[in-house]
Amino acid sequence: MEKSLKTLLLTSLLVIPLSLAGCGTTPSTRFYSLSAESAAVQAASPDNSTIIGIGPVEVAPYLERSQIVIRTDDTRLSLTEFDRWAEPIENNIANVLAVNLSRLLPETQPIVRPWTDAGADYHVVIKFLRFDSDEAGNVTLNANWGIQQHSSRSMPVIRHAGIIQPGSGKDFESITKTMSMTLALLSEQIANELKIVMEKNAAATD
Repeated sequence: MEKSLKTLLLTSLLVIPLSLAGCGTTPSTRFYSLSAESAAVQAASPDNSTIIGIGPVEVAPYLERSQIVIRTDDTRLSLTEFDRWAEPIENNIANVLAVNLSRLLPETQPIVRPWTDAGADYHVVIKFLRFDSDEAGNVTLNANWGIQQHSSRSMPVIRHAGIIQPGSGKDFESITKTMSMTLALLSEQIANELKIVMEKNAAATD
């Protein structure tokens, strides 16, 4: 009887840790990326002759991490544990801007740094001061950006963008979708300024 009792106690001690291990299974990590949302604009005769260099694209230090950042109030940030960016966000932003601009300005060829030795006719440089969502899914983007002309090394356009995009949901698929839409609005602002600069330079050379 005493031997049976010892066996039962030993079996119980082995089963309990296994049960606890099963309850503590770590959730799998989910990865997200921004997407190009700008609609294509038809041009009369696009020839992709103007090369637009995208970069450098810089982000505030608090965004230089794999976790998605959620702003819980004016001074507090929350980092997600299992919802992360699939690549450094500054790389993702640069690639999305390039696709958006190629759709909005089909007569251009946007390229992301490091670009080829052929160089670019114009450079779009951007510093993101803020690019995050609140707990309701609303996204705020604040960025300083400019357009540099390669031939003269001048910067005829220097702007600040402040965009607030209402969210469509609190889940991270909705949040990253809203962030992509916000980036599309910034792309439209850049495309409009690029078009003005290119038209002025074309008129000056006629």
